[in-house]
Amino acid sequence: MFVFGSQYLRGMTPDRFLWDRDMELMHRMGFNTIRAWLVWGVLEPARGKIDFEYIDGLLETAQKHNLQVGLLFHLHGCPEWAVHDYPQYWYVNAHGQRFESSQRANTPSGGWPGLCPDFPDVKLLEASFIERVASHVDNHPALAFWEPINEPHSWIDMTENPPGAFCYCEGTRQAFRIWLRRKYSTLEALGDAWGRRFTDWAHVRPPTWRFGYTDTVDFRTFTAENIAALVDRRTELIRQHSSRPVIAHAWGGGCVTCSQLGSMAFDDWKNSVPVDKWGYSAFPEKPGQTVMVGLGTDATRNASQGKEFWQSELGSGDYGTGFGRSGRIPAKVQEQFCWESIRHGAKGLLFWQFRKESHGHEIGALGLTDYKGNETENLRAVAGIGKILNTHDELFTQAQVRPAPVALVFSYKSYMAEWADRRNCQLCVDSLSGYYRMFWDRNIPVDVLHDEFTTLDMLKKYKLVILPMPVALAAPFRPLISQYISEGGTVLSDPYLCSFNEEMSLAPEIPGAGLSEVFGCTEEDITQADGNAIGLIFGQEELSITGSHFREHWQLLPGAEALAAYLTGEPAIVSNTFGKGRSIISGLNLGHSYSTKQGVGDDIVREKSVEVDISAGNIVMSIANEAGVKSEIETPAGIRASLLSTEDGRHVLIALNMSDGACEGKIRLDGIAISTAMDLYTDQTLVVDDGTIMLEFRSYESRVLKLG
Repeated sequence: MFVFGSQYLRGMTPDRFLWDRDMELMHRMGFNTIRAWLVWGVLEPARGKIDFEYIDGLLETAQKHNLQVGLLFHLHGCPEWAVHDYPQYWYVNAHGQRFESSQRANTPSGGWPGLCPDFPDVKLLEASFIERVASHVDNHPALAFWEPINEPHSWIDMTENPPGAFCYCEGTRQAFRIWLRRKYSTLEALGDAWGRRFTDWAHVRPPTWRFGYTDTVDFRTFTAENIAALVDRRTELIRQHSSRPVIAHAWGGGCVTCSQLGSMAFDDWKNSVPVDKWGYSAFPEKPGQTVMVGLGTDATRNASQGKEFWQSELGSGDYGTGFGRSGRIPAKVQEQFCWESIRHGAKGLLFWQFRKESHGHEIGALGLTDYKGNETENLRAVAGIGKILNTHDELFTQAQVRPAPVALVFSYKSYMAEWADRRNCQLCVDSLSGYYRMFWDRNIPVDVLHDEFTTLDMLKKYKLVILPMPVALAAPFRPLISQYISEGGTVLSDPYLCSFNEEMSLAPEIPGAGLSEVFGCTEEDITQADGNAIGLIFGQEELSITGSHFREHWQLLPGAEALAAYLTGEPAIVSNTFGKGRSIISGLNLGHSYSTKQGVGDDIVREKSVEVDISAGNIVMSIANEAGVKSEIETPAGIRASLLSTEDGRHVLIALNMSDGACEGKIRLDGIAISTAMDLYTDQTLVVDDGTIMLEFRSYESRVLKLG
């Protein structure tokens, strides 16, 4: 079954007398699934007394209306008795202040963020709640899946600028020391890495301020792995008492798109390991963010490592918080966000949320329905998508994304290095997303690889591998670059390649990690471009590149050549033959130049949007074409399209008009034999002429065709 539905219950909202009416409407609109938050403080208001009747009532109402239910353990919504009884277990910020639990936007029932689970007593309290609930409801026919935590990450204090990171309590400090012992073994090795001297493990502290690299990256890496361990621990607890699958999902767009990844400290690839299915959430607000939905979906697909993955929370298009109201996005744009997720492989689509929030900071917003719970244009639009998914369930469940000829490398450690320096990860996010946009604009599939989860065999699948902001690539990945190139691959790298060594101190030569010979150059100097226009000679053409952060200057080694030069004549982009393959390194951040500098998250919204630098995209596409990269789909300008294909030769073509004006034109499929096309919105048969289909599009219209 293709999962299609909505978040519904969060704590005490919606009111119980609304459940029957709302679920009847959900079923009538084609929904088959709802999510419900089991907020600890709401369900166990007194120690040991869980309100099972509330959970049972939800499941029975859902069963009545043929809806399956996923239950999420929201233990950040801590009971008031636990907050009162265990003040010694409160979270502690970098200033040494204990954080008394309160209400948060996503937890209007209060108790946020609860108690720090790095204390054994807190682990026991949480385990007791999970075990009792899972045991009680496991056999209910409406129960479909569990979620061990919502958007696993380290929570941040949004009232600070930059956001405050956690946790600095004694439980976390002790857990951090244990982690460091495993990594470094001895105090001497730790001291050498951190550039200081220790005489006792008790003296080792997490950094509370700037500007260290090694200690900061270690602390945030520990925090991310600590979160992954929490996901694993809760998942195993659930499995001990329930046979239902466990799914979790990443915060707004996933770690690849998170500009505050350092403070939030989560790694989708690590968090996805213990669960049965994976997903992510996205809260785009404008058409220009569709590309970021695509990036988040593709990154999630790769982070799931072969498991089924969902769009677990897609914003309803009704944005606002309290007195800050944006209004609903157009229904056609809402449809695009849905199909963008599906065309990149998502096998589930769940909205946030069905009803408007009735109290708390998000009051009056985020609902597919109106204030009274009635239909809206947006609800009817997504119901049309649900009708297609339900009618053609087997096709959409089996159809998979086409193989990608290009891979972008995500480096968690590089993101952490930037966060240690700048307290954000915007350079890394914008560099990776800009490269992604280049291929997205040209309908070329892209994979996102995590440098810690990549093998040589994985790299060999791609015609081109790109390294955005690769300042601190993972140690095992560094030799793979050389091997991949020497065996015939093509790599394009951003500036400052492996400038940090494995211990996060300065490399003696850049490119570091012995990659100077591979890339045929060494750095002479590096300065900030600060987004200013930089003149280049590329081929026979003089170009002006804006939007780069760095401007790196190269000394060529024998055999290398300048693919592009600055107007001063110095090499700007260096090309080198290494073994059977080719390496290219740019002195400018070409991906960064092509990024609109936007995100897709809920808490951290980036308002800035800039024009992309077309010349940067043309340079990269010239390199990609020489590597044999091309699109299987030719579309009119402004149309983004992709294919989903089944093993038995069936295809789904999803094409989106990215403009607010009508257009028409031919869509041509290269090398894919088709003779029939049916519009899944209208069930009309379309004319196919030699692999070409003529389509008309209204403003922001989505066209979905079944091909055979």
